[in-house]
Formats: sequence, C-alpha cells, structure tokens
Amino acid sequence: MPVHMKHHHPILEGADARDFFRPAAKRTTIAVRNFSVLLTIFGLVVMSACVGSGKPGIIPSIAMQVTPNPLDFGTVMVGSSSTQSVTVTNSGTAKFTLSKVSASGTGFTISGFSAPEVLSPGQSAQLTVVFGPTSATQESVNLLVAINAEGPQTAGSLNGTGSTSLLSVTPSVVGFGNVSVGSPVTQPLRLTNGGSASVAIKSVSATGGGFSISGLTTPQTLTPGESVNFMAEFNPKVAGSDTGAISIITAGSPVNVGLNGVGVSSAPQLVASSTSLSFGSVTIGNSPSLQVTLKNTGTASADISNVSLTGSSYTLAGVTSKVDLAPDQSAILTVEFDPKTTGSLPGTVTISSNAGSPLVIQLSGSGTQKSQQPSVALNWDKSAAQVVGYFVYRSSKSSGPYAKLNSHANPDTSYTDNSVSSGQMYFYVVTAVNSENIESAYSEPVSVTVPSS
Repeated sequence: MPVHMKHHHPILEGADARDFFRPAAKRTTIAVRNFSVLLTIFGLVVMSACVGSGKPGIIPSIAMQVTPNPLDFGTVMVGSSSTQSVTVTNSGTAKFTLSKVSASGTGFTISGFSAPEVLSPGQSAQLTVVFGPTSATQESVNLLVAINAEGPQTAGSLNGTGSTSLLSVTPSVVGFGNVSVGSPVTQPLRLTNGGSASVAIKSVSATGGGFSISGLTTPQTLTPGESVNFMAEFNPKVAGSDTGAISIITAGSPVNVGLNGVGVSSAPQLVASSTSLSFGSVTIGNSPSLQVTLKNTGTASADISNVSLTGSSYTLAGVTSKVDLAPDQSAILTVEFDPKTTGSLPGTVTISSNAGSPLVIQLSGSGTQKSQQPSVALNWDKSAAQVVGYFVYRSSKSSGPYAKLNSHANPDTSYTDNSVSSGQMYFYVVTAVNSENIESAYSEPVSVTVPSS
C-alpha cells in the first residue's frame, strides 16, 4: 500500500501571507507500502572429469573395411572386360598407410590410387577393379591389401566367370539395397542369346539366404537373337546383409549373376527432438509457446493413438490423437504455457503409438507476479484559510533544494508521487496558495524511505 503522511495547517493570519500555512508535524502519519519479492534460484550442477589419473588410456587401433565385399562381376565374355569400384575405408582410430592393393589370382587388375596413400580415421580410397577373363572358367580370388610396413593381407574377395558363350544376362549383378524383413522385393532380368547358334538351358538356380528366381523354365532352348525375361526376388527373413548368385547351366559355360541385399527390421520408431521443454519464469498474463518435432525414423508407419496432457497451465496444438506418420515423416507439436498462479508449474505430455513405449515430454515453468512501481501517498489537513490549492515539493535532502512536483495548485489535500525508486529516501514539504496566487512557506519536511524491491 502507498506511503502516507498527514499535516494539520493553522488558519491564515497576519499581514505576511507567506506565514499563513503552518502544517503541524504532530498530525503526520506515515504508511509504507508492503513489497513482496519472489526470487527463484536455479542451481547449476557442474560435472568434471580428470585426465591422467594413472588409469590406462585408450590405445588407437587400426581397422579397415572394404565395400562391397565380395565384389561379384557375374559372367563376362572372354576377351572383354567389366569394371567396378571398391572402397577401402579406415574404420579404426589410428591412421595407416595404404602401400599396396592387389589380387591373389589372374583376371583381375586394380588401380585408382598412388601408393603410398595415408588414410586418417574415417577417410576412404576408391579403387577401380577390372575383370578381364582369359578362359571360360569361374574365378574367385582374394583382395590383398598391404598397410604400413606389414605384408599383404586378405581384405575381401573378387568373383567372376569367364564365358565363351554369347548367352548374357542384363543386369549381370542385381543389388536390392535395403529391404524390410517379411516384405519381398523383385527385380527384372533379361537372358539373351547373342550368338549365331542355339543355346540349350539345362537348369537355373539361386543361392544365398532370401534369394529366389521365377519366370525362367528349364529345360529350354534359346535360338540366335532370342531373349527371355525372368524375375529375381529378395525376401529377407532376418535383418542383415545377404549375398548370393543366380547360376544358369548350359551345355557350355554357366552364366552367373551376382545378388546382394540388406534385410532391415520393419518397425516404426517415433522420436522427439526434445524430451523436455522449459519455459522458465513467466509473468502472469503472458503465454509463450515452444515446439517439439516428432519424427518416424522407422521403416513402418507410426500410428499415434493418443496425446494426453497433465498440468492445467499448458495447452497443446499441432498433433492430436489418430495421426499417422509414414517413415521419415515429421509433425510439429506446439506447447503453450499460460500461468494463472505463481510458483513452479510442472506438466507432462504423453504420446502413445504403435512404436512401443509411450513417448514422454516433461514440461516445466513458473508463474511470477507483475513487478509493481513503488509510490508515496501524501495526505494533509485542509487549511482553515481561503486557499485555492496546494503545491508539493520533494528533495533527497532535508535541507533542500526542493523541486515542485505538481505544475498547478492541487485543490485536494492528497498527492501520490509515482516517480520514486526502491531503496531511496525522500523529503517532502507542502505549501498553500490563496486566490491572489500568494504561496505560503514550506511546511516542516517529512521523510520517507521506499523499501527495496
């Protein structure tokens, strides 16, 4: 409440009009506004770790990865060649020098790097592998890699089949990529007799987990220039990489087609960009909002069945129950904080879906009152003399100088000073003015100390 002071003035008398207003100090009353301050202190927890405490450190390790592995060229005509790429990656934590890359058998040549080549962790070197068969035989050799000062070591395998027949399959290697477990994927192939004589196909088979073929009946004969279409299928039963081959047996050399694919689990995965939203201190009457992104990072549709909220100070928008998110699809959830009371106001958002356990987002915030501008309320008795009003003066010292606060004489016997600051002391005096615009002397000063906020 305001600060009050009250003065009593005697009746105006005598020839000196400046002496007609003498407020009596004994009638003065002072009331100091009560201030309340809500102070919230947030503690900070600092975690530290020491290095060099005497425990053994982590020793950098050398590791290498070759992809794809194996590298399968399928069937290539004798006298021609086929080119593919293979990548050597430093997958360890220490750098190494790639000094030599070679094949353990004939028919394969490797190029694409200048030895010695240093690979730091995470770096890769892309090599070119050429398969040029010299005979109608199946070739399977090792990819040899020498690093640092060590001798060549087996890092992968290279496969291919030379053929003198003009029977060919397009494509010669089928890559299915990532395929969900239980959701088969097919790829078309075309078998062509490019020679001048008929070719008898005795049998056809597929090897490798999850691979199969359809649409190619045996035995049958392809005349010169004749083609037949068939399908290769990859139906992974478990998650992981698979390799295989299609083998077409003829009276001459067999025709082989490389197969590869990766089985991945088919399931939704709902994630949030943040599992907690903090609004901090918010003045009552304000209503800020924050957003969180919900994304399906799985391989099946994420069906949001329910979105529930606890905490009466919060409201939700953007995502409701019965929302379906396709793989890689996102949605924005908006949370608004509108405090009605002071103090800590926690809340929780719970999102239920077919992606497993409910997704929980914690909400926090506190409500605070609007800050109040301090003021001083002054009151005095009405003068018994005929006056037209009063002037109020203020100073930071009892001895002055005093500054006039109201530009026009105030006929009321009260005044509120709204221009004070917390923690400061002020001195006030009042004068009276008659109809001839003659102003009395200052009253006795009254001091007021405004409490600190």
